[in-house]
Amino acid sequence: IGGRCYTDNSIFGVPYDMGAHWLECADGSPFVKYAKKNEKFKLYPNNYDNDLVYDGNVLESGNLWNVWKKIKRTAESKKDVSGWDLIGKKLKKEDWFDTAHHVFSTSPARDLEDYSCKDDYYWEGPDGIVICQQGYGAVVADYRKEVPVKLKTAAKEIKWDKKGVKVVTNDGTISAKACIVTVSTGVLNARKIKFTPDLPDYKYDAFAGITMGTYNHITFLFDKRYLFKIGIKYPDTYVYTKIQSNGAASPKGGCGLFNITGSGLCYWDTGGKFSEELEAEGSKAQIDFFLNNLKTTFGSEIDKHVIKAHATRWGKNPFTLGSYSGAMPGKAHLRKSLRKSVGKIFFAGEACADAHATVYGANWSGERVGKKVAKKV
Repeated sequence: IGGRCYTDNSIFGVPYDMGAHWLECADGSPFVKYAKKNEKFKLYPNNYDNDLVYDGNVLESGNLWNVWKKIKRTAESKKDVSGWDLIGKKLKKEDWFDTAHHVFSTSPARDLEDYSCKDDYYWEGPDGIVICQQGYGAVVADYRKEVPVKLKTAAKEIKWDKKGVKVVTNDGTISAKACIVTVSTGVLNARKIKFTPDLPDYKYDAFAGITMGTYNHITFLFDKRYLFKIGIKYPDTYVYTKIQSNGAASPKGGCGLFNITGSGLCYWDTGGKFSEELEAEGSKAQIDFFLNNLKTTFGSEIDKHVIKAHATRWGKNPFTLGSYSGAMPGKAHLRKSLRKSVGKIFFAGEACADAHATVYGANWSGERVGKKVAKKV
């Protein structure tokens, strides 16, 4: 329950957000409002002042953010073109470019060459980010606990006509006046759900143009005392390490959130094609890569202090086939086609929201479409 916003407590014995973690759009989020009124949840702001930047074993305070700002300014364009095409050769040769590129690309879960500047230029949602000690997924599940949900019921086919729809599942067929499709564009583009008759071609063009990016957590649980010993003195400290990929289109590395909510849990985050390639090699390869990264930064003894490790593989998840949506260059206009209903079939979810790639946007889209359907049927 919660889909790509899910808090697991069994893997590490502490809250582990396997997908969405930061409560974004906090200033207008119904989830934040709900959690503030519920004493079982503890919210607090994300403290960027605790962030650390490392160059090898030496704390670096220099050019990362200057280069990141240059990338951001360049990519803030109304043009529906690749951000990579707008970045000049000089900027790509800057010392911290690979790390800055990675930091920028983790937000849309795609590298600059697969990033439509126009798609994010018109992104619209409230400001603010907070963290929940019990996990974002825990808030979402509690907020919607009154909604009846039937698990382990996979939709195989949607038969539709002027009268209504029939959804064929592995546990029987559901007949209804209408249905709302909220699965990812990755699932729709892969035609995991058959539509009878077929949807119009423009819908499949939209599924193919608004693609799923790949963003994964490679997660380690450490003793909190050890984290303090290596310089992680505060909960939710984001650590940036120097990535050296010679200006490659997809930086080979990651950065991470350490001592999440004071639990000793640490994410290394990856995005883009490198994340896809590493994911394809399997969980062990994901964990080994970043354990070696940790050794380079904090010393060879760090692996002795790993209590447990886990890697998400959202691109391989058959129910999502990716992390969240983004328009390919030249395809940003297809979000409008994505939102259009066909007969009694309606579409909602984060990919259909102005604040795409967020739980806030998914919720906003679902409520909006739900009200629309309720009036029509």
